[in-house]
Amino acid sequence: MTAHGIGSGTRSPAGRRARPVHAGDLRIEAWGTTRELCVAEAVRALVDSFVPPGRPVATRVVSFEVTGADDQVTAAALARVITALRRLGVVPVDTEVTGTPTGLRLRCDMADAAAIRPRGALPKAVTAGSVRCGRKAGSWWCTARIDV
Repeated sequence: MTAHGIGSGTRSPAGRRARPVHAGDLRIEAWGTTRELCVAEAVRALVDSFVPPGRPVATRVVSFEVTGADDQVTAAALARVITALRRLGVVPVDTEVTGTPTGLRLRCDMADAAAIRPRGALPKAVTAGSVRCGRKAGSWWCTARIDV
């Protein structure tokens, strides 16, 4: 399990964790004070699941927009990161998320995936219908199941 922002039983304002559900699935959880921060943490949780500490240097920036309601934009953001890994051979080493009138804009500093020695299975897809994102106890949270 990878965990950030968790300590002594309380959660920090932002954080994430990833844990295997079974051999073919991973569950990521993220939280933040805003929806944008929460989605950025979800992307980081996904990346943390297979990229070891000591991220490589970014070689390019990729920006994209996702539209829809909270669950939809979170699922779309995670799916776009997986697509970039699988089709372009790049992985985000830093992610910035901003709101738009119709959804979110992600700006990802990308490194070549070939420069990374994965420590876990590479993600294949976001499991259909598994993403939840919303407000909870004054902050934002999300969870997603990832096929690996």
